[in-house]
Amino acid sequence: MPVMIKNNVAVECGVTNGAEALVVGWKANEHVLEDYKFSVLDVVFVRLKNPVKSIQLGGLPENVVPIYRRKVTIKCMLQNDNEMPISRTQVPLVLNFAMTDFNSQGRTRPQNPLELSECRTFQSIYTCLSRSPSLAGTLILKFRELEMLNKVTKARYHGQI
Repeated sequence: MPVMIKNNVAVECGVTNGAEALVVGWKANEHVLEDYKFSVLDVVFVRLKNPVKSIQLGGLPENVVPIYRRKVTIKCMLQNDNEMPISRTQVPLVLNFAMTDFNSQGRTRPQNPLELSECRTFQSIYTCLSRSPSLAGTLILKFRELEMLNKVTKARYHGQI
């Protein structure tokens, strides 16, 4: 399963925020809350995709690294101006079957399916299209020229272009 790492875990090893990887295994423990049993991930083993340099950690295959769950606490401001801390514990990974234009900046996507109808600005469209190194790997989904023309006409009418 493709994932993206969401924290700088080990910068010196290339395990950084935004790094792409594939899940190759995990370890979980069973927990009980009242009468409900459930599994909680303790560590996910991922193989880094296109790392800057190869790494080898003891007992693991090349470029496979453990990502442990971590606790994150945020403070929520209540209506009465009291602060309430809320904590969650999870492995800092997200599924990486798709990404936003913002997240794609600086990346090259040889296979680049695009949904341009969700782009709010021309800059966003440019960012999405420019991730592809060639036309052959670009697939535009749900594109309607009329909608684009309406946006261009509106921008021209308002003096934005």
